[in-house]
Amino acid sequence: MAGGSDDTYETVGPREYLDRLLAEYGLRDEEIGDRVRVRTPARGTSGLAPPQEYLVHESVLRSHGDFPCAGDTEALTFCEAIADAMARHHDISRREAVARVNRQWSQAGPAGRVPRVWIVGLDIVYHEDADYWAGFIYHGPDSRWWDPGTEPQPLPPP
Repeated sequence: MAGGSDDTYETVGPREYLDRLLAEYGLRDEEIGDRVRVRTPARGTSGLAPPQEYLVHESVLRSHGDFPCAGDTEALTFCEAIADAMARHHDISRREAVARVNRQWSQAGPAGRVPRVWIVGLDIVYHEDADYWAGFIYHGPDSRWWDPGTEPQPLPPP
């Protein structure tokens, strides 16, 4: 999701993730120039220096498929898996499921929905699987939807 000290830059991850993004977009380093920043994270408790993190200016990113927040094909595939899981587990249309994913990570803009967060590169959303996000987005963060002792209600449709 959002990264860097300047909110107009998004964390992509180590160099290999930047390289993958540039290849997908058909760009070379020299074409994006100062729209890439490098950050060296602090050393962890192991004392080893973590790899440098690369950040790209949001102007470089473009939305993929039905999901404004999906900044690369991996994010598109992940958002599609979340929508499919939500439709399957909660017996809603895929169209509603897509709208729910977009409500979670996008916002209204002058020309339609625009990203509130970008999912790109080595994003933290990948720490959970599509089934987790389907339940989280469908029921809401405070619903305890994963607890078998609860009967959570869905959030209203978008």
